[in-house]
Amino acid sequence: MEPIKRRRAEKDLDDKVAEALRERARSRQRTFRSVNSITMRLPRFKDGLRDIKDVFDQYDEDSDGTIDNEELRRCLGKLEVQMSDREADDVHRYCDVDSRNGIQFQEFVVLLCLMYLLFGPDVTRRVSEFESAKLNYVFDELIDAFLFFDKDGDGKMKRRDVTQRMNEASHQERTPSHITAQLFKEMDINRNGKVNLKEFLYSIIRWAGHETEDDASNEGSP
Repeated sequence: MEPIKRRRAEKDLDDKVAEALRERARSRQRTFRSVNSITMRLPRFKDGLRDIKDVFDQYDEDSDGTIDNEELRRCLGKLEVQMSDREADDVHRYCDVDSRNGIQFQEFVVLLCLMYLLFGPDVTRRVSEFESAKLNYVFDELIDAFLFFDKDGDGKMKRRDVTQRMNEASHQERTPSHITAQLFKEMDINRNGKVNLKEFLYSIIRWAGHETEDDASNEGSP
């Protein structure tokens, strides 16, 4: 029964994120109109990630490079996110994208961005009063980049979405199919043929150039 409960909890979180994305798409104008406009923002994403790394180090209390369950619960408490222990455990598993039994830095960015999407800007204010505006900007841009590719607006990016978006600019040559296929494969971490927000965030953080030592040996760039 445990795997069934975990899959149900993951689906519930996926549904909540998808609904928050739909609401955001209805209430905001589009930020990005081309893939190039997203690529040009990667250096700014990287700058914002440096600030989040300082926050990660604060919550990684034993400095082992991983936020465990107990550290995550204390983190969510400081962010004043109201969750039961079970819900916190579900979030921990959900954001453990690489299944390495803990939240590493890239996954911590995913966690904060999802909390920002679901609970609003008070989350970033509680992370850092002085850096909240910068964090809001980074998270807004990352979420809007996902919405640019999620053409159906269902919270799941498909390979055809990536292909169409990569080839929309009429003045550019078509991107070779093997390039778009490779990009999608890198993002589709669980290999189910769809990319949700957490997988997209995890990938774009890597592409922005902020990697852990373990990740630096892996290939992959847009």
